[in-house]
Amino acid sequence: MTADGHLPLGAEQLRFGDGTVERWAARLSALRPSDGMRRGAAIHSVRAVPREALAPVAEAARGLAPAAGPLHVHLSEQPVENEACQGFYGLTPTALLDAEDVLGPRTTAVHATHLTTGDIAALGRTRTTACFCPTTERDLADGIGPARALRDAGAPLSLGSDQHALIDLLEEARALEMHERLDSLQRGRFRPAELLAAATAHGSLGWEDAGRLEAGARADLVAVRLDSPRTAGIAPAQVLLAATAADVDTVLVDGRVVVESGLHRLGDVGALLRKAIEPLWEDM
Repeated sequence: MTADGHLPLGAEQLRFGDGTVERWAARLSALRPSDGMRRGAAIHSVRAVPREALAPVAEAARGLAPAAGPLHVHLSEQPVENEACQGFYGLTPTALLDAEDVLGPRTTAVHATHLTTGDIAALGRTRTTACFCPTTERDLADGIGPARALRDAGAPLSLGSDQHALIDLLEEARALEMHERLDSLQRGRFRPAELLAAATAHGSLGWEDAGRLEAGARADLVAVRLDSPRTAGIAPAQVLLAATAADVDTVLVDGRVVVESGLHRLGDVGALLRKAIEPLWEDM
């Protein structure tokens, strides 16, 4: 989308399109959930999805059975998105989504970087989750989003990696605080408990019964070493401010051990990745 409107898909993009929102919704409905999968929907961004399709996508997500699925949307990741939306629709991306009833507790706004005061208020009022991807946002030079302001306005926070510039949720959590420090020139913008809540906010993925230690919750557990060169001597509550992915010792998913003593059950993950990726470089 530009300030003049939405552009048709290019030849190289056609394989990603369903043609109409109705065809997309039918394909979504045909997917069958399982114990290890949740169905959800995504509006890539207001640049990629025209206004008339926004509400039908949100309605399709709400209509997923047995429970409403999560809905994700990239929101105001870059200033050019805001400029195009404002130029064509006369609204900010957040205001457009709000007008089309897309925002709400089941919706996650990914990035939420370049927001107005009104945008922040709307996301907080609707209890829309803001998913920050700090390592991606700094890798792409997209900017630092108003995480503290959003949380204070009532918008829950979660964390992701999006571009996968780095696969380390501990670093994403730490960066949420560090980016706030850079932007505000103040320390202690988030308490460790708030960072932990953002890192374990599985509601963004449709897993309402995960991300907490209590009877009846899913047994999705991560154990982090406190005796590595990075973590030795720290208070356990400070682990998110010191540890990295290299300090993860054990991972359980639904009670099944996936990582033990730092080793994945599939074996040497680095070797597996090299085996898969190196032929691609050769082909290029």
